[in-house]
Amino acid sequence: MNDFAKSILFDTGKSTIKQVSFGTLASIKSVMNEYPFAKFRIEGHTDSTGSLATNERLSKERAAAVKDYLIANGVDASRLESEGFGPSRPVADNKTAAGRAQNRRTEVVVIK
Repeated sequence: MNDFAKSILFDTGKSTIKQVSFGTLASIKSVMNEYPFAKFRIEGHTDSTGSLATNERLSKERAAAVKDYLIANGVDASRLESEGFGPSRPVADNKTAAGRAQNRRTEVVVIK
């Protein structure tokens, strides 16, 4: 489980979970159910489009959206925390549309 990390994707300027990510969320919930004592951090990220303040807010909203979804689908809130990192941790080049799309994400990581 140490290698567990899943990404959920978002559209530019949005904190609404993309339909394509619901399968990933089901997989995440399944892993969480297998490890009922584990705790997880949901990390929100953005591309570099827009102001830093806007991106920091948006990254927090994305992390909260995923956390809220998991809680609404049966995951105990005490097992989850969320944090936003804005554009500070890109996984791809923000100079391309494809790279920016990869950077608009949340990641769920095991913390305990």
